[in-house]
Amino acid sequence: RDRVEKLYGNELCDHICALSTVQHGPPDQIVWFHNKLNGRLLDSPFESGIDWLKDATRLLDLKAFKNLITILWNIWNGCNNICFGARRMMLGGPPRSHRWIKPSIDAIKINVDAAIFDSVVDIGIIARDYDGFVLGGRAVFLNYKMDIEWAEMEPLREGIMWDRNNVTRALFETDCVSLVNQFKSRQGDILIFGFRLKEIFGLLESFINFKIKWVAHSSNKVADSLCKLAINKRCTFPFNMEYPSDIHGLVLVDAC
Repeated sequence: RDRVEKLYGNELCDHICALSTVQHGPPDQIVWFHNKLNGRLLDSPFESGIDWLKDATRLLDLKAFKNLITILWNIWNGCNNICFGARRMMLGGPPRSHRWIKPSIDAIKINVDAAIFDSVVDIGIIARDYDGFVLGGRAVFLNYKMDIEWAEMEPLREGIMWDRNNVTRALFETDCVSLVNQFKSRQGDILIFGFRLKEIFGLLESFINFKIKWVAHSSNKVADSLCKLAINKRCTFPFNMEYPSDIHGLVLVDAC
């Protein structure tokens, strides 16, 4: 377990360790999905990934399948992050900042993030102006299970709901590549996002000007830390310009 946590981090460790395992080869090597399945998911010929997933739904129980989907989603999202980052480097673009960047003088920047821990979902939202002054935000604790696709979308919806009555020009930032791509293409995948995307499109109509942008995780640290605060406190708490000292410390570190 320690090795898995070191390689994949805390968020994926529980999901990976919950999968069926069997010792294979040297003592320190573990192969997932083999026991009770005779290697069927790895060795059987499949014409497409969809066929492979359909077979997995028949072979795995509900908990194991949810863990599998969580891992696949994080791998895909991570590959997108690597692909986009590498492409910018090859094109000779400007070096990426590893901290929060101020928006233009007439805009408000809202950073959003989500985290899934065991059977709960936690959301972090923080809004700042062009001087880096905190206008408010929320840390949301949702004590129920949610598919990872919905969990990634929920903080953006929460951020828009919080912001739409106070701001006309907004820049939303998230470190979820797939979500940003969905909004840029304006095509909702019915199987994954469905009508919730259309609902969010409707909420954005209240803004005169808005933009949804992908940023690296290092530029979204405060929103991520708010998720962790919600996990630790196991409660939802909004804040305004008079925010707690623990949030103040996060903002100061992010500005350095």
